[in-house]
Amino acid sequence: MFHHKEERVQAHILVCFLALALWRTLEQWMQSKGLGTCARQLIKQIAGIKSVDVIVPVRRAEIVTELRLRVVTTPEPATAQLLAHLGLRLPKGTREISNVVPKISP
Repeated sequence: MFHHKEERVQAHILVCFLALALWRTLEQWMQSKGLGTCARQLIKQIAGIKSVDVIVPVRRAEIVTELRLRVVTTPEPATAQLLAHLGLRLPKGTREISNVVPKISP
């Protein structure tokens, strides 16, 4: 990386350090659960879980608003078992999402 300002170099070092700290924490968490220390395999396994926001237009009298629902895919059986072993639960069904900042279209 070529940074031309000292504060950018420091910011880059901070981001790299935080990434390393998170990676090591994940490895230690896995080891405490008896899953080894290969965080890369865990991330690869969990990467199949997707979350999608479904936007439905709703008309009430003259006012048209958007209803935003979050849907999370059902994981594969092996992934579900891994999540259960880690003590993690995915949300069931759909959830209404509010206070979302609207996207700015290009």
